[in-house]
Amino acid sequence: MGMKIDRFTLGIIIGVLLLVVGAVITIAFSGGRGWQSADYLNEDTPEAVVHDAFLATLRNEPDVAMSHYSREVVEDEDNLRFRERFNYYDSSRSARRLRILDVDMSEEGDKAYVTVAIDNYHQGGLFDSGTSTYRRTVPLVREDDAWKIDTDDILH
Repeated sequence: MGMKIDRFTLGIIIGVLLLVVGAVITIAFSGGRGWQSADYLNEDTPEAVVHDAFLATLRNEPDVAMSHYSREVVEDEDNLRFRERFNYYDSSRSARRLRILDVDMSEEGDKAYVTVAIDNYHQGGLFDSGTSTYRRTVPLVREDDAWKIDTDDILH
């Protein structure tokens, strides 16, 4: 004897399945795009500098991104790999979003630390896509009356 399901329960099961299929189709066709659709902030605050450098890297604008790094980092002759890492960010298989978690300023006002979380959406098949998040703290210094990122760790 088989188990009998009433119409109401069957309707709920079908509704849930339709919602799941709709969500999967939406994610598959959007590819996670739209996570980082913000514009440059163009402000002289530590958090705005980190945001703008991150956004420039995602938009494959290496000159704009490097303009947010300190002179010492950009002009370091031994650091050729730093400049090479700006070559090209491939956004066809993933999307990224930056969240500012904390800003810590030195008492002298010449150093700051911005703690961020970077969310990565990875496009894949039906069961292969997902999201991962990692945190990092980005040091900044005041240089020529502007905030600059003072590490060769690229935000991407």
